[in-house]
Amino acid sequence: MKKSLSFLFIIAFTLLSFQIKAQQVIATAGDYYESENISLSWTLGEPVTETFSGGGIILTQGFQQPYSFYLQQILNIPAGWSGVSSYIDPMNKGVEGIFAPYSADFIILASMTQFYYPEAGVNTIGNWNYETGYKIKTGNEFEITMKGTKISDPSLDLTAGWNLIPVLSPTNVDVTALFSPDKLVIAKEVAGNKLYWPQFDINTLGYLAPGKAYFVLLSSAGVVDYSGLKNLSVKNLSGFGNLTGLDSPWPQPNFTASSHAIAFPAEVLVNSGIKPGDFIGVFTPEGLCAGFTEITDLTSNTALVSFSNDETTFEKDGFEIGEMLQFKLYLPETDKEIEMEVAFNPALPNMGLYENQGLSVVKSVTIKPAEILENAEITSEIYPNPSHGDFSLTMSSWPENLQIQLMDASGRIIKTLKPGPKLNGSAYDFNMSELPKGVYFLKLVDPGYLEIKKIVID
Repeated sequence: MKKSLSFLFIIAFTLLSFQIKAQQVIATAGDYYESENISLSWTLGEPVTETFSGGGIILTQGFQQPYSFYLQQILNIPAGWSGVSSYIDPMNKGVEGIFAPYSADFIILASMTQFYYPEAGVNTIGNWNYETGYKIKTGNEFEITMKGTKISDPSLDLTAGWNLIPVLSPTNVDVTALFSPDKLVIAKEVAGNKLYWPQFDINTLGYLAPGKAYFVLLSSAGVVDYSGLKNLSVKNLSGFGNLTGLDSPWPQPNFTASSHAIAFPAEVLVNSGIKPGDFIGVFTPEGLCAGFTEITDLTSNTALVSFSNDETTFEKDGFEIGEMLQFKLYLPETDKEIEMEVAFNPALPNMGLYENQGLSVVKSVTIKPAEILENAEITSEIYPNPSHGDFSLTMSSWPENLQIQLMDASGRIIKTLKPGPKLNGSAYDFNMSELPKGVYFLKLVDPGYLEIKKIVID
């Protein structure tokens, strides 16, 4: 009998030995399992201790477990708007379940095309997708521990235009190494003022951080591959470009999910009279500061980020689409605030009218005392143009008795409108979708002011 038991032990030990695999420490966690005939205990990356009983035999053995356990990623979600993503494929994918423990603080989660908004009873996202980034808004900060499996192919197919991308890497990724320089237009934070804008040699972003999401604009479709970038030495730029703590006269802007980037080329700054240490702020028609930046170097291009109105709040706290960007200069040496006249280069699409994910580049800056600006030339823009008949007229200054005459191509007046008093820089909306396709004109008339704007309805 003793000989038989020894023989059985040798066979069992031999069979278990074939299951040994190379040790891999993959997490600082473990577990214990017990049933009627078997118990298992382990720490991930360490030998599993197995005790098996059956037929009067008790056998205890240690062996290396295979690489089949779940990974985990901790997502730190700040209060307000931010970007979020994961570099693992979560085990529990339903977004309702992921955020259920934080329902008191969670407000909304959105991708480029879908959203989960419990207050409105809407969930078009369904399951978490690691191949996209998300915009998220919360009432208070919280931390999510997400468990899942490793992503086998950490690469993304991106389309021409705007993309909201995840960070498929457990470590920081150098933004200059990730993107093809001939395709990338701009990469920027969600609800932040850091960006990488190669055309103007501006890089206040530095790297993409795990757990975050970023807006990326490509000139043509392309692929970004995170594999092989994990061991790059990335300069820590965590404090660079942050508005908090700057000694400006304006309150901090509300960092909402959408923003409009404005480039101030060095040659414009040098010729403007602006000095290092001065601040440029951008303001809504109501006078709300929606972004500002400090000028630190006149030999380098500077970017200013302006933020949108938050549609989840009742009060207006940023720009609406089509509103005119208005600027002020603050001089810390004299504690003075001065109005700025800014002209825009038509090379970029938005020409100083706010657009979510918009881009503008400044052509010239004129600094004038406020009393001179009161009688300055009125600037007006039509947006969009051409259109299907729905468009807006934005004016830097609205004469109180302004008349707007809509004329056809022959000069016949079709309609006369009187907008009345309006905030400077605000927009007046037109709905002319009933008009036939063609060329029309808006004649803006006020004592001492006359301008004609061409519009195209297609």
